[in-house]
Amino acid sequence: MLTRPPDPRDDSQLMAAIAEGDREAFAELYRRHLPWLLVRLGRRCASPEAVDEVVQDTFVAVWRSAGRWDGRGEVAAWIWGIGIRRLVELRQQLGRQQVESTP
Repeated sequence: MLTRPPDPRDDSQLMAAIAEGDREAFAELYRRHLPWLLVRLGRRCASPEAVDEVVQDTFVAVWRSAGRWDGRGEVAAWIWGIGIRRLVELRQQLGRQQVESTP
């Protein structure tokens, strides 16, 4: 399997490139941040399916809102903020569904 060398740009440079539609920059940011995001969300949610959904939603949000990242703080903290909010929202939705489906 061929592997690419790591992108030399830092996360803030990747974010600027993503805001311009650079898919390679997005792929690199995803490669860098997916492992820890999976672990941290997995510690807060026992459902691998829910974690996968939250991760997908998180990175869709990163792609769509990269231009709104203001450059303050760490990109990882910004990604975490999106991810944990998505997890809370999903838990709230699931809780409502369970309540609504209870006879």
